[in-house]
Amino acid sequence: MTNIHPSAVIDPTAKIDPSTVVGPYTVIGKDVIIGKNNHIGPFCVIENTTMGDNNELIASAFIGVKPQDLSYKDEPTRVTIGNGNKIRECVTIHRSTHIDCPTSVGNNCLLMANSHVAHDCHLGNNIIVANSTGIAGHVVIEDRVVISGLVGIHQFARIGTMAMLSGGSMVPQDVPPYCIAQGGRARLVGLNIVGMRRAGLSRETMMAIKRAFKTLFRSGKMIAQAIEEMESTHPCAEVQHMLDFCKNSTRGITAAKLKMRENDDE
Repeated sequence: MTNIHPSAVIDPTAKIDPSTVVGPYTVIGKDVIIGKNNHIGPFCVIENTTMGDNNELIASAFIGVKPQDLSYKDEPTRVTIGNGNKIRECVTIHRSTHIDCPTSVGNNCLLMANSHVAHDCHLGNNIIVANSTGIAGHVVIEDRVVISGLVGIHQFARIGTMAMLSGGSMVPQDVPPYCIAQGGRARLVGLNIVGMRRAGLSRETMMAIKRAFKTLFRSGKMIAQAIEEMESTHPCAEVQHMLDFCKNSTRGITAAKLKMRENDDE
């Protein structure tokens, strides 16, 4: 396998496609499966991981190492990573605590330098995680979420589709789909209009989401009451997803800031 640098240390049980490049001083442990056309830079450590195709690990990434969880019992738990992800320098992705549900990262995600994905997290597709963001254990992040730098996400929180978290936010509760959250204790400050446009949502759908946002978070109604009222009108799929997300919350939904963004009514 001429694409593996001679200084790399590869466990004999690891399965690495011949098209994958492995840089100097990288360590790949047992029970690792790596697909086609990946580029793994120097000084990376990969353990207990299944990785798809066309991923890029720049340098010093630690993937599939033991979780930082005192309940972990040295089981052969795993990380699964899809295709086309860019994992920058010093990123850490820890394997799950329990064997039946691996930590997972989907496709076409960008994890910037020093970001951390803890045990039992599940990240969808097309997610951007900026520098030095910490994602605690058991967090679920849906597709097309943008997380700015220095964000901290509490364990068991969920971040909905196309949500955006502003830099430095501390996120202790669930952030609904399409919303922007910011602040030391994050609050909803509006909708991710740019993200929805880039995703190709129609104007009609975006207007329906705006109306749902106002009813859920600005009408003064209890969320359960607002959901019941909106479901009776047979909302579009995107609004229904927003309602289902709120109904299924166990940590509670991030509250709206009293003074909203100026362009929220545009």
